[in-house]
Amino acid sequence: MSTVVAAAVTRPRRLVGQRARVGQGVVGVVLLGALALSLAPGLYMVSLSFMDNPQLFAGRVVPWPPHPENYPRAWVASNIGRLYWNSIYISTVSMVVTVAISALAGYGLGRIRFAGRSLVYGIVLVGLTIPLQIALIPLFINLRTLGLINTPLALIGPYTAFGLAFGTYIMKGFFQGLPRELEEAARLDGAGEFRIFAWVMLPLTRPALATVAIFIFLQNWNEFLFALTFITEGRMRTLPTGIYALLSSEFYGNYPILAASLVLFSVPVLVLYFLFQQQFIEGLTAGAVKQ
Repeated sequence: MSTVVAAAVTRPRRLVGQRARVGQGVVGVVLLGALALSLAPGLYMVSLSFMDNPQLFAGRVVPWPPHPENYPRAWVASNIGRLYWNSIYISTVSMVVTVAISALAGYGLGRIRFAGRSLVYGIVLVGLTIPLQIALIPLFINLRTLGLINTPLALIGPYTAFGLAFGTYIMKGFFQGLPRELEEAARLDGAGEFRIFAWVMLPLTRPALATVAIFIFLQNWNEFLFALTFITEGRMRTLPTGIYALLSSEFYGNYPILAASLVLFSVPVLVLYFLFQQQFIEGLTAGAVKQ
């Protein structure tokens, strides 16, 4: 009797185990397919950057023979060294300023009780909904009046302003989740508000700071509309507009050169992500699980 019962119990368990393995296999296939679809455009761009136009128009996927000389030609054609410096300088300065102001604003909104705090936070949230295109013409008029067109400040100022809403939103939520006991202990030791912020609370927000910094840097690095409108001199262009200028140069129609330029454009972004991917993931998942 016990053998029959054991067999009856074992059979459903086997069925459940088989169904679980089949389900895991289906999920694995779907994930591999999604990964292939995600990587295919980037891999084709790299492959295209080693071709010449006859290979491209012949429909080849793998370049043979390869043409590595496309990269030095793209570097020289677009003056990409200068473009790199402009993009790194503008993106980094605006990112640092945005993170600093966002940390201060997030601490004030998340830890300090004052009249009108909800109203101020509501205005910050409204800032998340304002598209860049709405501010394009007013910003251009103001920057031209101030004489800032074709200067780094023409991009640093707007990039900082449009990044503050996102940065403050992230930092406020992170500061608000920190335990009050740390703040109270620091007050008992005689620490003032700024010292509590700088020496007690801010070091605990490194994942959030990394997340805001990476998001803001990538947003500034890839931004095209403001850079195209506010910067018209070739020596002041950033990478997106500099590569766009290749379309009107003698390399118009030379798609392998354009692909090589795009690969060079993407390298810093990939390096930044691989260097800080752990902090980036920690910042995204911080606060998702209550302790």
